[in-house]
Amino acid sequence: MGRVQEVVAPSGDVVRRKPTRGDYCWDGEVWRRWSGRRWATAAYSLHPERLMSPTHVDEYPTIDRERGLRALAGAVEDQVRSNDASVVHVSPSGVVMGYERHVSHVFHASMTLVTAGVWGIVWLVLALRRREDRVRFDIDPWGNVWDTPVTGA
Repeated sequence: MGRVQEVVAPSGDVVRRKPTRGDYCWDGEVWRRWSGRRWATAAYSLHPERLMSPTHVDEYPTIDRERGLRALAGAVEDQVRSNDASVVHVSPSGVVMGYERHVSHVFHASMTLVTAGVWGIVWLVLALRRREDRVRFDIDPWGNVWDTPVTGA
């Protein structure tokens, strides 16, 4: 996961080290970025074909801030519509999205039957405790929107 490998640092330099947040890596098919936990693919891109080309991402021209904000807004709108996400916080540097964790009622009903009702306590606690996963969307200078897990949510 965080092993030493060849990465493209945010400065554009190719180095051999453990990845740090914001590093890019070509996996042979697509460019990925280190989120701090894993190598992630872009959630949205103005130029998706560039992410599938082995040409270093920093060799393409950068986009202006206004165009980047429109791309970020498009990615957020897509997540709200297709994944039932909610906008938690908007800042100049990115948007934090919340995804509600759903309870598998079929599974918990089955477990409640198997355990003669004892599992119902677990089911009730999980159903009443509303939790969500939070992800921060930000945009790089080339028009790619990346998601980074937010801890402590």
